[in-house]
Amino acid sequence: MEQAAEGKKRGRPVTGQAMSSAERQKAYRDRKREEKIAIANSRNALQELPDDGSPRRLLAELDRAQRAVERLTQENHDLKEQLRLAQARLNGA
Repeated sequence: MEQAAEGKKRGRPVTGQAMSSAERQKAYRDRKREEKIAIANSRNALQELPDDGSPRRLLAELDRAQRAVERLTQENHDLKEQLRLAQARLNGA
């Protein structure tokens, strides 16, 4: 049994970078604080312009652009139809 104690030890190896309980608790509180800020920012993200390139903001901007394209496409279609009707009236007159 003494040979096993002198050889490789059981458990996780020591790294020398262990945190104290107070340090672990502070790190936990800091992470939670950052999560709260991230949640608040994501709730406001749809109201802001995509200035920092975040995926949520870019998707919101893409959605707005697609709606604008659909609206303009419909307006273009309506104008073409009005033009066709006007040309038909001119040709008939």
